[in-house]
Amino acid sequence: MMGASPGAWLRDLRSEARSRFDAMEWPTAELEDWRRTRLGGIDLSSFVPEAPGDEEARCAGGGEPAASAGFIRFSEGRCAEVSIAARWAELGVCLSGLASVPAERRGAVESLLRAALAGSGDRVAVWHFAELFQGAFLFVPPGLRIEEPFYADFEEGGRFAASQVAVILGEGARATLISHRSGPGGKAILSDARSDFLLEAGSSLRLFELQSLEADSLGFHSVGARLGEGSSFDRLGVDLGGGVSRTRVECALAGRGSDARLDGVYYCGSGQSVDAGAALRHLAPGATSRATYKGAAAGGGNAVFQGLIEVAEGASGTDAFLSNRNLLLGPGARIDSLPTLKIGNDDVRCSHGSATGRLGEEELFYLRSRGFSAAEAKETLVLGFFEDILGRAPDAFREAALEGIRRRLAEAA
Repeated sequence: MMGASPGAWLRDLRSEARSRFDAMEWPTAELEDWRRTRLGGIDLSSFVPEAPGDEEARCAGGGEPAASAGFIRFSEGRCAEVSIAARWAELGVCLSGLASVPAERRGAVESLLRAALAGSGDRVAVWHFAELFQGAFLFVPPGLRIEEPFYADFEEGGRFAASQVAVILGEGARATLISHRSGPGGKAILSDARSDFLLEAGSSLRLFELQSLEADSLGFHSVGARLGEGSSFDRLGVDLGGGVSRTRVECALAGRGSDARLDGVYYCGSGQSVDAGAALRHLAPGATSRATYKGAAAGGGNAVFQGLIEVAEGASGTDAFLSNRNLLLGPGARIDSLPTLKIGNDDVRCSHGSATGRLGEEELFYLRSRGFSAAEAKETLVLGFFEDILGRAPDAFREAALEGIRRRLAEAA
């Protein structure tokens, strides 16, 4: 709308979501998609903010970042700092907070988030938009190929946090985004986060997302990506925190010849619960997808992986594979693996594999005989289990993920 204030569209989005939220009920185990998420005894309404928050503050400027294309940082629900390399800003790259999106980009980001809201089918998903005050927006113009990564860090605060990442890549653009979501030390919160991506024809995005909330926090994360013709989406997500943690990744391969790779790592300690889900929806011919998820659960921990490859009737030539591997690290640990294929076309190559087991006694004995303590031997084998996935991540992200797993293992010792 011409002449509207920068955050007017965001207020309108929240108002629409609030109306839907107020008319909905909290999800229960009677809903198929929620029946494996352990919400028993948790009063979600206790996390609802008592009053609407303030508008997202405009980000303070920073110096040109070293070894990155740009970064944006949020602290305690506020956009604390944003910086973008001058050479990319001059070429039309936009990195900003949601309330500060330039006028020429507002229509695109509003359309992206409204589509995400329209596809939100439960009260928790709609809740995110009803309380959306902070978020990062990245736009890369057509044909621009950026090798250095962008960074988005969310240091959540308060009782409830609704962080948002929104990325649009123009035709033929290329970018890498590294995002980290953490909570205040020693304080339980509810984090209801979303990441949404629109990749135009021939574009390519590498995405690395790390969640390291406190062990007794609640973490909900929805990821939505729509791929244009010949585009490529490569995501690695690491989920290490939360008394209850639930992630849903929805990737729509809507363009002919598009390609998606979804990798995931999750760990749950004693008394913790992880519900990880990934759906690869092949909507166009000749698309390729690969998904590899690995998880581990300490004694008393519980996890479930729900994976789906769905092929539409017109999506001939689909090539898709889904894999899930899990480790049980102690008595009472449980991980359920539920990979599913839904095929609507005969001209496809689709398969899945799943396995759950324990650490090998021979491997543990070998390491103990070489001077490792029991804890060191266990840590070495667990980290090695995840190495094939984490090994392809940028060094700083990989080390942060490994350190988070080490910390969780130490807590379980």
